[in-house]
Amino acid sequence: MRPAPREQSPTEHAGTSREDPAPSSGLGAVLQGEEFSVAEAIGGPRGVAESVVPTLLFIVLYVATGSVLLSSSTAVAAVAVALILRIVQRQSPATVLGGLIGVALGAVLAIRSGEGSDFYAPGIVINAISLLVLLVSLLARRPLVGLFIGLLDPRVQDWATDPDARRVYGRATWLFIALYASKLAVQVPLLLTGRVAALGVAKLAMGLPAFAVIAYLVWLMHRALLARRGPAPADRSD
Repeated sequence: MRPAPREQSPTEHAGTSREDPAPSSGLGAVLQGEEFSVAEAIGGPRGVAESVVPTLLFIVLYVATGSVLLSSSTAVAAVAVALILRIVQRQSPATVLGGLIGVALGAVLAIRSGEGSDFYAPGIVINAISLLVLLVSLLARRPLVGLFIGLLDPRVQDWATDPDARRVYGRATWLFIALYASKLAVQVPLLLTGRVAALGVAKLAMGLPAFAVIAYLVWLMHRALLARRGPAPADRSD
């Protein structure tokens, strides 16, 4: 998930006014917007390219040449170029840096073993860890989606004290649990059987497109919650 740019400090009390400035881009803008923006949710064309191109290059080159070294090195180089461009343009390199670490680790594993499927192993491990964290957040009665949205949208900073909000964000967290569980159910067997091209296709198909669908559903749930809550306390006092 592409993090939103740093926002202005929200008010400290739970009853935040709806006049707080909305972030201009990122997931914060999506959550506070009146209409859902797929482009903002998935990081725009640049975010899509940074996410898709390394895996796509790996698949195409591996199928065409069968060379794990060439495919892996090219994928790493693509992420490195994206990272350099962000640094040169003085943009946050955080998301690309994380991608570089994952791709580089996958490349090392694949080159050492000679198995192209190992290139995807770090991503599968990350999916498993994400699934575990989401489940633990539900068991702790602090659904991770609620924590995340509470940071991005000042209007629901008090979500943890609102039973309706906890239920909504709990269901939203279950949606992401289903997404990560589906990824593991599809990709782990492909990894174990060494289906390199199929793994790449599954990763792309279950990546940004699936995330965009889940993000839209969560946005709908979030908007419905805001509608039920009505105006913020500061607005009702006017």
